[in-house]
Amino acid sequence: MEQITKSEKETRELVGKILDISPFKEHATVFVLEGELGSGKTTFVKGLEEILKIRIKSPTFNIINKYKIDFKGFKYLYHIDFYRVSDVLGLEFEEILKSKENLIFIEWGSNVLKAIPRYAKWLYFEYKGEDKRRIYEKNNNY
Repeated sequence: MEQITKSEKETRELVGKILDISPFKEHATVFVLEGELGSGKTTFVKGLEEILKIRIKSPTFNIINKYKIDFKGFKYLYHIDFYRVSDVLGLEFEEILKSKENLIFIEWGSNVLKAIPRYAKWLYFEYKGEDKRRIYEKNNNY
């Protein structure tokens, strides 16, 4: 998957295409969002507001934001920001990954690379101008 978005609206709408998935049967469904500050990661996740009928806040200071949802078998949405984190110890991250009812979006997952499960889908965000972004999926072979 590779997409060029030309507005915040297009970036938010792209998350709907990504969610055309079924939950994993044995564990959480995890997306890791990587890119420079301001590249559109949080804007992308905020696209879930309309789909899930919830208000999403940036997890920069809380680190983990949890939302109760009812969507395609998912019961909880986790929006996680590891920008200021280098170790997940004490954050109950491993527990969050276990439940197949959890839909998880992680920003700055490369900061805690060893904690990210191999089955996670990695999406990369590149700033290409005022409102233009390149968003693409790439396997992270670490």
